[in-house]
Amino acid sequence: MSTSTLATDYIRNGANNFRERPAIITPVALGAASLCIWIWLAFLRSHGTTGALLAGLIFAGTFALLAFSPTLALVVRKTTSPTLQRELARCAAAFVFLLFFIPEYMGRVRPPAIRSVLLLTIFLGLWATLFHDTLQESESLENEAGHKRHWPVLEAIILLAGLTYFAIQKYLVFGYVGQDLAYFAQIMHTTLHGHLFWGSLLQDLLYSHTVTTDFAGHNSPIMFLFLPFYAVFPSPITLLLLRNIAMIACAYPVFRIAMLYTSGRAARLWAVAFLLVPVILYQSVFDFYPLSFAALPVLFTILYYLEGKFRPFAVSLFFTLMVREDLALFAVCLAVVALLQRKSLRWTVTPLIAGFVWGIFSYKVVLPHALNGASFVTDACFSHLGASPAEMLTHVCSSPQTTLFTRNNMVYLKQLLTPTGLLLPFGSSLVIASFPFLAINLLAGAGKCITTVIYAQYSVVPATVLFIAALLFSTNSKSKLARITRLRLGGSRVAPLITLALTVATLAFVTGQEQFDDISKQPWDAEAHKIAAMIPSEASLAAPRYMLPAVANRDCLYQTHRLYQYHHPVYEYLVLDKNWKHINAAAEYETAYRALVASAPADPRFQVVYESPDFLVLRDPAVHGLGCFPIDQRGQQ
Repeated sequence: MSTSTLATDYIRNGANNFRERPAIITPVALGAASLCIWIWLAFLRSHGTTGALLAGLIFAGTFALLAFSPTLALVVRKTTSPTLQRELARCAAAFVFLLFFIPEYMGRVRPPAIRSVLLLTIFLGLWATLFHDTLQESESLENEAGHKRHWPVLEAIILLAGLTYFAIQKYLVFGYVGQDLAYFAQIMHTTLHGHLFWGSLLQDLLYSHTVTTDFAGHNSPIMFLFLPFYAVFPSPITLLLLRNIAMIACAYPVFRIAMLYTSGRAARLWAVAFLLVPVILYQSVFDFYPLSFAALPVLFTILYYLEGKFRPFAVSLFFTLMVREDLALFAVCLAVVALLQRKSLRWTVTPLIAGFVWGIFSYKVVLPHALNGASFVTDACFSHLGASPAEMLTHVCSSPQTTLFTRNNMVYLKQLLTPTGLLLPFGSSLVIASFPFLAINLLAGAGKCITTVIYAQYSVVPATVLFIAALLFSTNSKSKLARITRLRLGGSRVAPLITLALTVATLAFVTGQEQFDDISKQPWDAEAHKIAAMIPSEASLAAPRYMLPAVANRDCLYQTHRLYQYHHPVYEYLVLDKNWKHINAAAEYETAYRALVASAPADPRFQVVYESPDFLVLRDPAVHGLGCFPIDQRGQQ
């Protein structure tokens, strides 16, 4: 049969079969309308009537193109299959997902053109890939047995290498805020030299009186696993590398979970999509926090729960709890999920008891003992809610718009949920395990804490749970709603492709100039490295916070912009950056810091060691050899 005859047959059959028209026209019209609305918002809104006319023309042209594409494909493939025609037409509905980004275009300032171009490219690519996959499946070219069923090793290696390069580059150009990375490096150093997770950098600052171990802030036994590696290579880079390996390794359990419900090719896409979720991706270039390590054991816990393998489940749950005390909430919520899913008694009782025991042990034994009467560091995160639990609850219930649903919190939720299709995670009961962490982040985020910063470690657990919940719902073959979210397409790769597109698109919107500045060399970098190198390795030191990671391996370390807030600072060397903008700290510290820069050179205790237009290094000889560990201080008095 000739191509022209096929085309004629297709047109005649389409015109005579009225019942087929809605199945073809509806997704095409939805896709064209969505694309038209988004293009008007992104490029034409400011052009008035002309913009509206152009938008109308774009709709007409897009509708014609999307409607004609299946026809052309059928002619090329030399078939008149109505089923394939409907499937190809449904691919056009992929442009509906552009509407997820309308909130970003409703503000007074439109996103930069580069973001709009990226967004358009991403969803054009999604439509083209779905279209191609549908054609491939129609010819039975997707032979799953011929495809590799292992997790995406190559992609993981590339991501690990690239992200670790950026993480180290950020370290070398002083791109980290500094004090947190330096603090965890310092407590590794002090532990290896006899003081269990002691760090003057924060422990002499953030509590009502000096504490002597990090267990005063969090019960994180997982940190013991870092010590052998830090002993071999004592540098903050070691911590960054360990963190990145753990984050990239998450691809393996995600792949295994996906393999329970879909094909190997689709499972690989799910694994890659998870690694590109903004919260997960940016952990690899953000400051170091042990909480980031929760993602891997949480994923293994969910994997073995779904596989029904109890012993590996229990081991994985144990390692999850070892990350931090608040992971007890995850265990208790998982028990609730098991109860709702009517799992056997051990699947409910084990996480329930483990969660309660770990929580009680942490909050009633470990933390109080380590605090030794001091105020808990995270109290400040919720101080805006009230002075007591009852007062906090009353405030939240009476004013949710100022305690939960603030503008910043809504932006955070949008960024967190968009990669998983906004509401898809709520189709799985597993989403319950994310609720406590979402509530904590929202409540604290309305105050002084950065729990609703999408790059921060606080979102690792909820983002992980939300992603797997969305995966479970999207791959549910029995759910009509899940099939609709897959555009009613039958391919196994549809759901992960949509998730991947939403993930990359969200990534484009949360990545800006700030992230590029973090890895860019500054004019003063070389001099800062020179100064860091001139400070004796065992000397006590107060320095600008961006410099702290480079000088972290010492017992006594302080940040200069908050020097006045320390209880008992002991520093032989004082490094001052004369340019406040380099410090990148809150404005509330600026006055005190400028006063320090002005007064320190006149202090008779200090000798000038080094001075330039940008830096001043002072030394107090009387402090040489003095320790700062509280017991040492008491022994010297």
